[in-house]
Amino acid sequence: MNARAHLPPSAARDVPAADDNIYRRIFEFTPDALLVVDAAGRITLANAQAEKLFGYCREDLIGQPVELLVPSRYADRHAAHRTRFLAEPHCRQMGSGLELSVQRRDGSELPVDIMLSPMELGAARLTLCIVRDITERKAAADQLRQQTEELQRLHAALKEQASRDSLTGLLNRRAFHELASQMLKTAHRRKESVALFMLDLDHFKQINDRYGHAEGDHVLKRVGDTLLATARENDIVARYGGEEFVMALLGVDEAESVIAAERVRLAIAGISDTRQHVSTSIGVATAAAPVEKGDTAPLLDALLADADRALYAAKRGGRNRTCHVPRRPDAGTGTPAS
Repeated sequence: MNARAHLPPSAARDVPAADDNIYRRIFEFTPDALLVVDAAGRITLANAQAEKLFGYCREDLIGQPVELLVPSRYADRHAAHRTRFLAEPHCRQMGSGLELSVQRRDGSELPVDIMLSPMELGAARLTLCIVRDITERKAAADQLRQQTEELQRLHAALKEQASRDSLTGLLNRRAFHELASQMLKTAHRRKESVALFMLDLDHFKQINDRYGHAEGDHVLKRVGDTLLATARENDIVARYGGEEFVMALLGVDEAESVIAAERVRLAIAGISDTRQHVSTSIGVATAAAPVEKGDTAPLLDALLADADRALYAAKRGGRNRTCHVPRRPDAGTGTPAS
């Protein structure tokens, strides 16, 4: 290859003849694909690596628009970019973070990194394009990203598993406290009321004693499914321990909370695929105006205590019923009322 032969006449005059062989060897044996493109976007020079990368012999490249090597869906956009680049030529380094690709003669595409360097040789305004195949690097990056995403999925799954009751799939006690605390902060911000239900299955020990723990587990699962089916999308439902469950509801007042609790009680009483009829007693507590922003633990503990007292009032009142305790920031503990 005669490098001078492919340069524009004015550019060729600027290359010292004595050094022509040095320039030719540098250009030819650089490990990256090199192209020289003129102001009209035509390829004027290509090295051996360009032939190898693009699948064209250089005779087929010289004189062709550089868009020959750009995927067709990007060709028009590339021509516009090239026009803007020529208006304000500047050196663009590799590693720009752009997702770039080139099209080979056989139609296949390769991911590449490209460096652009404007050159002025006499009157000729040229652009040196250095094109580097990053197929292996991109494959390694994709593999690393996939591994990272998989680890993130596993971490999320483990976190989710740690927050769930293994039998019913409901939230566990720890997760309930975390989410209910967030709900109280939301209630404060929106100036909305909050209700808390404490549920305990009636005579659950009899089920285990008469039919065994497998049937007891089946009952707990069915109750968990029923609670989820009855709850609204943003309600918090958890298994609090043993045969005890808890729910937190945002934006319901005292009257609405009792209606919602009765709907839950009736849904559980309607479970039909168990060997013994299932019923529940429910204690309800409400906060009409949650605490000031800050630590929500005292109010949550108070609501749980009120709901627990209301629950035992429901049990003393004959079970399979709902008792309610109103709570306001300026009120005392409150007295259970059915």
